[in-house]
Amino acid sequence: MKDADSKKPTQPLEGEGSYTATRRYNEHLGDAIDSGDVEAAADAARRAMEGPERAELERAARQGKAGPRSVAATEQKPATRSK
Repeated sequence: MKDADSKKPTQPLEGEGSYTATRRYNEHLGDAIDSGDVEAAADAARRAMEGPERAELERAARQGKAGPRSVAATEQKPATRSK
């Protein structure tokens, strides 16, 4: 008979609420804030929204807010009519 410990995975299972990803995000966010380049990044984002890439950025923002199912639906190829 095996003990209960032998059934435990060697690495913790992480799904949507990944602790590792959250920790990495928080570290990078803190690094960005500590670097003092927040104003420069904000200016770059402002210029991007005023430039030709605005439509693409807005589309990406809508997809991000809609979630992964919405993105998958928009990536499907449109049906073509046969002549």
